[in-house]
Amino acid sequence: MKNHIKVGGKLLQTTKSYNQLKQKQKDKIAQWMYEETRKFHEQTGEFPTAKTDDAVIAAVYDHIEAADIWIPYGEIASRYQGKRAKICERIQKEDTLRKHPPDTVIFMNMCMVCRGNEVLALDKVNNTYTGTTFPGGHVETRETFHDAVVREILEETGLRIKNPVLKGIYHWYRDGFHNVGYLYRADQFEGELKSSEEGRVYWIPREEYEQKELAVGMHRVLMIMDSDEFSECFMDVKEDGSIEEHMF
Repeated sequence: MKNHIKVGGKLLQTTKSYNQLKQKQKDKIAQWMYEETRKFHEQTGEFPTAKTDDAVIAAVYDHIEAADIWIPYGEIASRYQGKRAKICERIQKEDTLRKHPPDTVIFMNMCMVCRGNEVLALDKVNNTYTGTTFPGGHVETRETFHDAVVREILEETGLRIKNPVLKGIYHWYRDGFHNVGYLYRADQFEGELKSSEEGRVYWIPREEYEQKELAVGMHRVLMIMDSDEFSECFMDVKEDGSIEEHMF
């Protein structure tokens, strides 16, 4: 009997540990710890510390008693003190995301492959992006930007580029997605040129390339490729369908 007390007609084990609770009970207590910590933070503008967490622990224990869960107060205090830092970190991250919601981003790449005074052109054949452009594509999950542009150029042209140089970025919003294109230039490559389902690829003098019916934005891309002044272009698509391009 020395390890038990009688409360409200019930015989309760004074040595009962937190780990002896049922999982559903632990889940409830974890939620109450989070809720009371957030409430404390919203009311005081601060996070609880070892000197100020008594109010949070007491509020959590009130929930526990109201739910008719038996666990010694000291077990809850010890549990909260061990979890306090992670709970506060969670709340900080949630508040940061609320103030600065993240974009849904699609990463892409494009590379101007050069051979003397010629560049490698790609005539796109799909309905989403038409005209003459440079080869490139999307970055896959857990793929580096460098590996992505090397892979895409190989898939679309049959050439394996070496030492691609990042010249800048071209980005825009569409249908709720932030599309970010990394622009590269490469003068070294190996392999045999061949077209793919993305369109016909071929060498063309640079001055003739600029006279082609270029895809949207390609004149700005060429400016970035040639310039040490500009490294970014943002295409701002208005609600009426008009487009403004901002160079930086």
